[in-house]
Amino acid sequence: MSPIDISAMSFKVGDLVSIISSISANVRYKPPAMVIDAYEATPKIFLHNEPENKRWLEEEDIGPGRVYDIIHMGHIEEGVLGEWLIPWKDL
Repeated sequence: MSPIDISAMSFKVGDLVSIISSISANVRYKPPAMVIDAYEATPKIFLHNEPENKRWLEEEDIGPGRVYDIIHMGHIEEGVLGEWLIPWKDL
């Protein structure tokens, strides 16, 4: 992948974020997640199923872009597209 300006990323390492529902941006999953890396790559929907990931991304017309690795409830999620995250706000 080509190098990107990390300062242009929406979130920085250490930021707390909410994962939003694919159905409604008003639905946020709790607890918050923490950004642990930011880079440019192909988003990952299915971490361990590359053929299904490729099929889904093609259907949704989603290509490489700015993605994040996050830790949520003790699990690391890789390649999370920025549009699936919003800043954490303690409501």
